[in-house]
Amino acid sequence: MSHPSHGPQLSAGARVAVIGGGPAGSFAALHLLRFARQLNLPIAVTIFERKDFRRRGQSGCNKCAGLLSLRAMRGLEELGLQLPESLVMARLDGYVVHLAGHPIVVTPPDPDRRIVSAYRGGGPLRGDPLPDVSFDAWLLDQARAAGAGVAAADVRSLTAGDQVQVETRETCEPFDMVILATGVNARPPKMDGLAYVPPQTEVMAQDELLLEPSLRSSRTPAHVYVGRQPGLIFGALIPKGRFLNVSLLGHRLKGDPVGEFLGRPDCRWVGEQPRRLCGCRPQIAVAAAQQPCADRFVAVGDAATTRLYKDGIGSAFSTARQAAWTALHAGVSHQAFAQHYLPLCRSMALDNRIGQLLFWPWQGKRGGLYSLWERCWLRVLQAEQTLPAAQRRGHLALWNMLTGDDSYTHIARYALHPRIFGLMATALLPELRPQRKNRPEDHDVPRQRSPIGRIADSA
Repeated sequence: MSHPSHGPQLSAGARVAVIGGGPAGSFAALHLLRFARQLNLPIAVTIFERKDFRRRGQSGCNKCAGLLSLRAMRGLEELGLQLPESLVMARLDGYVVHLAGHPIVVTPPDPDRRIVSAYRGGGPLRGDPLPDVSFDAWLLDQARAAGAGVAAADVRSLTAGDQVQVETRETCEPFDMVILATGVNARPPKMDGLAYVPPQTEVMAQDELLLEPSLRSSRTPAHVYVGRQPGLIFGALIPKGRFLNVSLLGHRLKGDPVGEFLGRPDCRWVGEQPRRLCGCRPQIAVAAAQQPCADRFVAVGDAATTRLYKDGIGSAFSTARQAAWTALHAGVSHQAFAQHYLPLCRSMALDNRIGQLLFWPWQGKRGGLYSLWERCWLRVLQAEQTLPAAQRRGHLALWNMLTGDDSYTHIARYALHPRIFGLMATALLPELRPQRKNRPEDHDVPRQRSPIGRIADSA
């Protein structure tokens, strides 16, 4: 159902420019063309992307760990797309979370909630070349097959007006609407008459390792390590067939954080000196863009807002779909985007604030309250392993935090469940009880401990 708009609207023959051919740009084109077909409204969509996503190394990669959540996979299904098996590097059957020096296995809540690892480009820079494995190249091909044009050009500037002028090195063309989908690892074009301000970012550290043949598997867990390194929030080792992706998230990571991370005793299972094939320091968005829409202009994906730390591809799908729906059903005015698109961005920003609170303890320094929090959560998770899977709310919260399968608002409800508080209180008692000096009667009368207490002692 269309909503009335008093501003500019797309009419038959309208031209739309999408700046950026990563997942957000490809999703935007696919949704625009799908909604236009439903309305029997012929439009022309051109994607501007200078990269060749099939190239190896940083020149063809969008600098991402390459995890596809259940939400992202369902988004592909909504568009009628089936991810080719050749692009699936591994199907992760769970996580091993290393907390307080102890590994905790976190499995999917149900068999359908597995996640998939893929390459965003042509694979690592060094080592033997891979066949055609780029998720981003495949998705861009789907947009091209749906009717979008693809221009291998770098957009230099946008000039607002009755139409938006899109300038590249070779051309300057007018478009009836522009969708910005450049992410945060590419400089946005110069803008004249637009007040857009890119999101705030944080720098990650990534690399690709060559795995020993004995460690390779198509179904295997990812490993996540919390804290225990200056500036590190968490680090992940993500299987990708014969390779292993290292992704470190933190604040102001200095020096060689990947080398320091791989030197941890609990990372030695990957080998004493694993071969590093393709390192980079990508940026990730940690806050929403300012003024992400105007007349005939809207930003989507990381260029607008994204899920904090997780599920960037799923967020790209959601924002691209809502922006495209607004443009086709409500118009391309600032008023239309403010009414129908910005509420989604605001809800994601609010949810991310809850996510910041959930991740806040992970950012603590070793010792003090952080060590207490770490030990208590370890005991809660260990205690939950004796419960039926449906009652392991701490495990469910952790699974969703790591995969991005659910909103942080829902995750907070799992983490704040009264049962979690009960287990946490039980785990805290040994920590808060003052140490008593040994007395003779302590050896005469054996003290009975609860099952949770015995589990806590075993930690």
